[in-house]
This record gives sequence, structure tokens and C-alpha cells, in this order.
Amino acid sequence: MSLINGLKQLIRDASEYIEQISTNEPVSIEVNLKDENEAATLQINEAITVQEGSHNPDARILMNKTVFDKILTGEADFGALIGRSKYSDKRPIDFEIINTNKTNQIMTSLYNLMTVFFTPGKPKIKKLTRSLAGDAHGAHPIPLVYSDGIRSGWYTIDTGETLNESGEKDPYSQLFVIIKGRGEAQIGDTRITLEPDSAIYIPLNTSHSITALKTMQLLWLAWNTPIM
Repeated sequence: MSLINGLKQLIRDASEYIEQISTNEPVSIEVNLKDENEAATLQINEAITVQEGSHNPDARILMNKTVFDKILTGEADFGALIGRSKYSDKRPIDFEIINTNKTNQIMTSLYNLMTVFFTPGKPKIKKLTRSLAGDAHGAHPIPLVYSDGIRSGWYTIDTGETLNESGEKDPYSQLFVIIKGRGEAQIGDTRITLEPDSAIYIPLNTSHSITALKTMQLLWLAWNTPIM
């Protein structure tokens, strides 16, 4: 399927979610298939429209056609492929902010596109499997909801891997819900054993890491988060 037709299909699929994607100020985001030299521009305001070609975009999403085709068929997860530990990390889907005067609006639109728009079908259903997960923070996430004030994701941590090995500190509230597997967490100076059916709250500005002793799956939720 061509880029323009694929984006039109995603717009139709997102018709029931338009209130979650719409913006008060217009934002233009170019979607660019690098290997095909093909571009189309999403115009996001009270509705979403698409034009073939590049039309003064505020930001640009870049990927290869194979990646785009897999997103359309549900064989790849957009959020997992654009997610990264640091903005400078290279991932299968890249992102450029062009109009820095609209950075907050652009990031809000990107989060909304990641959450619902680039998930095909009606209603929106994400498959939570290791094969669709990305690579970030030493583990394998699939982002679920990212918005101003809240973030959430599903993680797989393979046996022997450590999520946040460097002991990340964050200035917002968060918790991990252990679904399966077994591991250990280092929360500040305290080390604890992790088992399924438990939730761990992380204190603000406290170093934390999780090491899987047996492959783990968990949900991550953060709130009072900044847009960037």
C-alpha cells in the first residue's frame, strides 16, 4: 500500500478517537519513507487530514517502507520502534522537530499519534508480545499511553537483563506492576525480591533498577510527568 493510502486508512481507523488526537493549534507532521523518497503531511487540528508530499511541516517522522507496511498490518508497533532511552539514540523510526516554537504541541501530537493513530484497526488493540517490543533502558518496552502528565508501558526484561542498570532517577511518581517472572529491584539503598501480583512504588528522585532472574513482564505507570 502506498504511503498516502496507508495514512488515509489510519485516519479512517482513528475516526472514533479524533478527540484524543485533535489539537487547539494546528500541527503539521510529515511522514517520510526514506528508502522510497516518499512523503505525506498530516495536518492535525480539530480533525486530521493528509496531503501527498511535504508541506511546511513542524516535525518529521522517518522510517522505511517495510516498517510502515508492518505497522499497517499489526506486525510492528510504532511506539516500540520510535521509543528510545535518549533522544539521540537511533531507532527504526526517527523523529525530527523542525519548528522549535511548537515543541510542546508537537510532542503532544506525537504522543497521541503513538498511542492510538499508528495502531491500526477498530477498536484500537495493542498486542503485548516480546516480538513486538522495542529496546530501551536495557529492556524491551511497548509504550501504552503517553500524554501530558501521564506515561505507561508494558515491559519484558529477559533473564539476566537489568532495566535502568545505571540507577535512573526521575522527578515524578511511578510504579511497576509485576505480571510474571522473578527478579530483584534496587530502590535507593534497599534491595528487594520481586514476584508476580505485586506493585512497587518508586520514591521521587530515587535511583531504581530491576534485574530479571527469570524473564519478567511488567506494567510501568508514571504520573505528573512533563511533556518532554
